[in-house]
Amino acid sequence: MRRCDISLELDCPPERFWQLYFDADFNRETFVDALGWEPPTILEFRSDEREIVRNLSARPRLDIPGKVAKLIGEQLGYREWGRFDRGRSEFVFRHRTNIFGERMKMSGRSSGEPLGEARMRWRTKIDIECSILGVGRLLERTVEQNIEKSYPVCARYWNRWLAAHPNAKSAS
Repeated sequence: MRRCDISLELDCPPERFWQLYFDADFNRETFVDALGWEPPTILEFRSDEREIVRNLSARPRLDIPGKVAKLIGEQLGYREWGRFDRGRSEFVFRHRTNIFGERMKMSGRSSGEPLGEARMRWRTKIDIECSILGVGRLLERTVEQNIEKSYPVCARYWNRWLAAHPNAKSAS
């Protein structure tokens, strides 16, 4: 099992971050413009005073070595099941890939810590576990490396977007 512990600073308070994080247009822009992925498909979205539930499917564009590329091919996608607890201000999620099913498990949690009035620390912890004999560790390491590359790309994109749209409540 591999564990990613990512901590990045964003130029907004946590309330604004979560508002944008769950905005469908902003989410799509992040996937397409920042990461160069296909647009995600929102499979379920519901919100009430206690929580936000967002489930989506996505097809990432990955930087993968030869052995792993042969295993995965161009077909890799994942499904995310996520739940944001408004009281705790924490997003808990799990992913399952379309290729490896339950043999490749990822789960994590994200939170935002205020850094003064206009900044925050975005913290995400992700566990990656692959039970495929012979290549599990290689796949875990590859996923870890791609996560550690993509999160800073998102943070830089968001900070540029926030600077260009200082008063926008959402991307639309």
